[in-house]
Amino acid sequence: MKDLSTLLAVAREAADIGRAIVSIGDYATGEGAAEKNRRRFAVTQALAENVERVRMFGAASLDLAWVAEGRTDACVILSNKPWDMAAGALLARLFAAMVTDTNKRPHDLAAEETMACNPRLLPLLSDLLVNEKEE
Repeated sequence: MKDLSTLLAVAREAADIGRAIVSIGDYATGEGAAEKNRRRFAVTQALAENVERVRMFGAASLDLAWVAEGRTDACVILSNKPWDMAAGALLARLFAAMVTDTNKRPHDLAAEETMACNPRLLPLLSDLLVNEKEE
């Protein structure tokens, strides 16, 4: 049987943003979607230009669980709802993922945006998202 400390670690340890598989939250639809999606489209473009693969699974809890399990290296969620985030954020943290807002502040239920990844990717992913915000 594996030691618990071995199990409680983010399985994918990519340190190179160019080799990372990153999931992104889904897009807004309906009234106001164009305005809400401006940032999402820009983030998707920035990720597509800088990472290995961008995936969209459609559920924040799944995005966070897959970071914890190591199926993906990171996730970016741009429209947080507490009921979507709470369990997944807890699970990701238990498996040693860094779960923060897009400015690297610790995630809480009031956060409007979230990213989760292994500790080595955090500064790289954060820089990418902050640079996108400034443009």
